[in-house]
Amino acid sequence: MLQTVWTSRLLLEPLRVEHAEEMVAVLADDSLYEFTGGSAPTIEQLTARYRRQVAGSDRDDESWLNWIVRRIDTSQAAGFVQATVVGDAADVAWLVATTQQRQGVAREAAGMMLTWLASHGVSRCRAHIAPDHVASARVAEVLGLTRSGDTDDAGEEVWTGTAPFPPPD
Repeated sequence: MLQTVWTSRLLLEPLRVEHAEEMVAVLADDSLYEFTGGSAPTIEQLTARYRRQVAGSDRDDESWLNWIVRRIDTSQAAGFVQATVVGDAADVAWLVATTQQRQGVAREAAGMMLTWLASHGVSRCRAHIAPDHVASARVAEVLGLTRSGDTDDAGEEVWTGTAPFPPPD
């Protein structure tokens, strides 16, 4: 079962459908979609997405792990981290609200997720990052991931890493 985990300043709270109401505002800034495409979700779209994510994968060998990132000092949602786990490998992603960027939140939250994943048997991870997304590339580097030289079908660079991962704090 997915657990709440925390760092000295962040709480990673397992996703619930009820988070959609709060997260729709966090995800409302169109600049968040500059590199990934798409647009800010409506409350209906986000609620439906969270229902699917909470229900999990239809595959027996695949787990969907999703956390809301929350600042401990304000209790305010700051973004999310997520992992799709198959065996000992995970595809990971992170997103941080524009108001929380440039404060180390993405690095800290994603680092805590990787630490948690490693403690639960994940030894390899991949992240898919748009080639021009310098901030996400920097987070990946700090987390110990390196460019693999591969690109995915969406044209994103595949970054890979193996445990142990650097500590989040």
